[in-house]
Amino acid sequence: FKNLDGLRFLAAAVVIIHHLELYKGVFKLENFYDDGGFVLVVGKLGVVLFFALSGFLIFSILLKEKEKTGNSQVKLFYFRRILRIWPLYFFILILGLTVFQLSFFEFPRHYAESRFLGPILYSFMLPNLAACFYILIPFVGQVWSLGVEEQLYFIAPLLVKYSKRVLYFLAAIILVTVLLKAFFY
Repeated sequence: FKNLDGLRFLAAAVVIIHHLELYKGVFKLENFYDDGGFVLVVGKLGVVLFFALSGFLIFSILLKEKEKTGNSQVKLFYFRRILRIWPLYFFILILGLTVFQLSFFEFPRHYAESRFLGPILYSFMLPNLAACFYILIPFVGQVWSLGVEEQLYFIAPLLVKYSKRVLYFLAAIILVTVLLKAFFY
């Protein structure tokens, strides 16, 4: 899907602009982030677009393989994803737990440093869960998106392999969620 490269570029570009404006504010420079307008919204939309494109591409690869061979090779898929993401992910994590701890930069106070739970969640590819609890390893917070991707990579082959059963299960979850929300609201 070479034609999606332009969309991927746009998604990455707006996320970069979002972060540049965010850090200009952190360093008390004039920025477009603090007003909560366009830059704030477009950065989040860029992340959503990037995840949607990644999901589309991963499911396309898996469905094409299943169509061609009649089966998806889950172990091979996992092996390729591990080789692609884990080396960089764990390199950044190790730097965050060692070298970056010696940094002279000040870490934002609204995040809790966790010497126990944080490294465990990050080690099991759950940095996005750690971020939900405001547990961050200083200077490594950006790997939350790699955690989301890796979680998709874990679930996607199973969804393709057991698609009919999974679709019924997901439909039931959605229905129960809607009914519960309707009942409580």
